[in-house]
Amino acid sequence: MGYQEIPMIEFNDSIDNNIEVITELLRGVPAEKRRVAQRIAVTIENTVTRLQKDYPSDPYAALGAAFCIFKLAQRIVEAPKHGDGEKRGLIQLLN
Repeated sequence: MGYQEIPMIEFNDSIDNNIEVITELLRGVPAEKRRVAQRIAVTIENTVTRLQKDYPSDPYAALGAAFCIFKLAQRIVEAPKHGDGEKRGLIQLLN
């Protein structure tokens, strides 16, 4: 049997790609930890849904929510900058 190359999955500027990367990472998470991840996802989704109900059709509220979500995502996956020592993006800890 020959060597089969496993495609490298990584985050990039494509939301669809990043969702696929996270989905793939979740497949490898132990069931107990996957339930924790699911509870956190539901909590955050419920918060955003509540904000949508509190500020229906408000583009400024949507913009604020989007900014927060993307800023948090960046913080979670951001690679350490030179001189950051051992600081690493949280998702890198799964490797």
